[in-house]
Amino acid sequence: MGYEWMPGILAFLLGVEPHEVLEALENPHRWPRQVRGPHGINYIAIHSRTTTGRPITVVVRHLGGHDAMIVGARGMTPADIALFEQWEHDHA
Repeated sequence: MGYEWMPGILAFLLGVEPHEVLEALENPHRWPRQVRGPHGINYIAIHSRTTTGRPITVVVRHLGGHDAMIVGARGMTPADIALFEQWEHDHA
């Protein structure tokens, strides 16, 4: 899948570096989940790990074909980590 950055999103990444976002997206062991935004827009929340093992969530919007736009990213909350680690255990 090809990814592009939403214009201006880099200024809003707090606590997550751009290279970490790309590392998480390139990780073959990632958990994509459909989510709906506040205005009814469908997104994909991709739960994954960076190359150092840090769990982060990257939110993308499908653009068509094999392309998606990165619209946000953040470190996982403890609740997110618990769900993700269970998913990792079930899909090891």
